[in-house]
Amino acid sequence: MAQTPTAETRPTDGAPAFPKLIPLPAIERPVRIPVAHFSEVRSAADLPDRLLLGDLAAESFRWEKKGWSAEWIDADGHKARFRYAGGLSSLELSYRGNEAVTLTTAERFVELGQTVQTLHPGAWLDILGRHLEGHYNLRVFPMREDDAVGGDFPDGHQLTLVAPMPADRLMALFELHKRLQTDPDIRTGSTAYLRLALSVVNYIEGRNPAMLAHPAGLVLHHVNALGTPAAEMPVWETDAEGLAAWTLRRSHYLYVAHLHLREAARFVAKLAEAGFIGAAAQGREGWPHAPEFGAALLPFGYEYVAQNAYWFDRDRRRRMFYPAFADADDRKALGGQGEVWIRALIRDAQKKSEQLKADTVRAFAEGLAVGMGRPEQGLH
Repeated sequence: MAQTPTAETRPTDGAPAFPKLIPLPAIERPVRIPVAHFSEVRSAADLPDRLLLGDLAAESFRWEKKGWSAEWIDADGHKARFRYAGGLSSLELSYRGNEAVTLTTAERFVELGQTVQTLHPGAWLDILGRHLEGHYNLRVFPMREDDAVGGDFPDGHQLTLVAPMPADRLMALFELHKRLQTDPDIRTGSTAYLRLALSVVNYIEGRNPAMLAHPAGLVLHHVNALGTPAAEMPVWETDAEGLAAWTLRRSHYLYVAHLHLREAARFVAKLAEAGFIGAAAQGREGWPHAPEFGAALLPFGYEYVAQNAYWFDRDRRRRMFYPAFADADDRKALGGQGEVWIRALIRDAQKKSEQLKADTVRAFAEGLAVGMGRPEQGLH
């Protein structure tokens, strides 16, 4: 739209001050690495229990000329096959049927993290995007050929999931992460936190319900859904092509989760089953189904470097705009808080959200009464 939103936009004066950062319980999955060097492997018992795209299939271990081979397989069918022979090694990877083969100069298992960063996952991310976008209210960002690749040992390529979250659902999200800590379906580690963020939604003129074509309706829609302040009253804008829209600048909690490509689909499914991500193309308003409440899956690191990211919903009724998804300093500031402290932060956010909702309803009711004119006393 014509007026460019900026990251300096702040919530309206008088709005309650919400906690800015809330860590969530980390999902830890230690890996077993019996021997350090490939040359030390004598049986399947010497192999790591996880490698890049799967869990060790012990029965796959084979002695081969001057070396050995083995496979690691995921519940969704992803597979890593590793061969070591005469000081040389190779990786054969298969993700949703798309295969890649690479040689590696590594001599130790932990050095395979460097090999991961030489394997560009763009094609795999495209495949994942077609799958997820067909099922969920979620946008998958593509990865360009010259982008840096994020990955680690033992679990391979990393991704970041972001999604706006209502203040009154933060405790439920905290409890979900507690359950995921012991969920056997989640095979790799993950860290996540919540940050108070700013974003923008352009509601294109003539393509949205009447309530979303009026400033008061837009503010009420946002506050009722996410329980956090609008950054300012919505404004009517046009772009260079003459497209008109009501622009809502909003503050809200943004969920930021770091996970692995291997099981991104399972992780998203867990969030959707718990009601934190909506289904695709339902035509329903409100969180988490409406486009402005959709999640986004990004190549790892995009959340810190991407500026002014935006996308339209499928019907081009709304344009979502994020000046930034996250701040690296936020991540550095996390850590050290115990569960009691984190729960206290969440309860504080919920209390302030309840106050904001009540104040917003009251303010609009008073404004409506003034606009319509109050009846004079004594009339009969």
